[in-house]
Amino acid sequence: MKILITGSNGFVGSRLMWFLEEKGHEVFGIDNSGHCLREKHPNTIIGDIRNKEDFAVFRNKNIEMIIHLAASKHDFGISKEEYYSNNEFGTQLVMEFAKSENIKKIIYYSTVSVYGHKAVPCDETGPLMPDNDYGESKLAGEKVIDKFYENDNSLEIFYLRPSIIYGPNNFANMYNLIAMQNRKFWITIGNGSHIKSMVSLENLIDMTYWCFDRFKPGIQIYNVLDKPYITVKKLMDIIASHEGFSNPIIKVPLNLAVGIGLCFDVLAKVLHKDIPINSDRMRKFATSTEYYSEKIRKDGYIQKHSIEEQLSATIKWYNENHKRRKELDENYL
Repeated sequence: MKILITGSNGFVGSRLMWFLEEKGHEVFGIDNSGHCLREKHPNTIIGDIRNKEDFAVFRNKNIEMIIHLAASKHDFGISKEEYYSNNEFGTQLVMEFAKSENIKKIIYYSTVSVYGHKAVPCDETGPLMPDNDYGESKLAGEKVIDKFYENDNSLEIFYLRPSIIYGPNNFANMYNLIAMQNRKFWITIGNGSHIKSMVSLENLIDMTYWCFDRFKPGIQIYNVLDKPYITVKKLMDIIASHEGFSNPIIKVPLNLAVGIGLCFDVLAKVLHKDIPINSDRMRKFATSTEYYSEKIRKDGYIQKHSIEEQLSATIKWYNENHKRRKELDENYL
């Protein structure tokens, strides 16, 4: 099958390009950044999904599927306008290209943030009530695709909604937690009894490929998460079980932690720099993100990789690469 992947130099997209080629598919990619932390796939072009002209190279290639990953997703330095420009308008142009090339199969990487960050467990039936610009703009992207489906019921669409994605070559939230425990930073927020939903890159890739044999007209929606659904304390215990890592011993109340984070917010604005400590990350760390992905398992998906296995692989990569972060992390996605 001929497949176009948007965001093909990113953490997920770059892995997916090589994975699908190994499975015998012909892959094409587009990314607005030339930076890639693993070997770049030669079929990736540098282009912006918000420019119609940048799709021209893919016309008449007989592409049969689009996996739409490209998005604004960082939690620092992105305006609401930028989120919507990429995640809504960019999706509009991706779908217009799909329509013009009669491409019926679409996999859209959305996010559990479309539900909002709730204090109660949430599955695919949960109300869509995003509470940040990222979640709102990704939901707007879903609604764009909804409209195309309303006009063409032969479209075969998956919405995949992951939470935190972790694994080697990613310098985001999980990296920061691993780094904190490696540096013997003795302070944590709250008692860690809340669930923190996440998915490893390898399991996410498997879930994506699982969809390939299940396309049918309509929109299918799946939360894509690792099991078991573990608490932050359990997560930190797993990390601390590795040599050179330890658990914090001082527990700071959330309100105090957020207050400290606000001070760093001011500093980040002054320096125009993303600082690992900020008020939003403090809130996220101490807030339950308990999303369920039972539906995909009920429909036949079997998880191949355990959380312990994937965390160990991530920690191994961290030990080999964290001293090179400044070199590797200029535009990691």
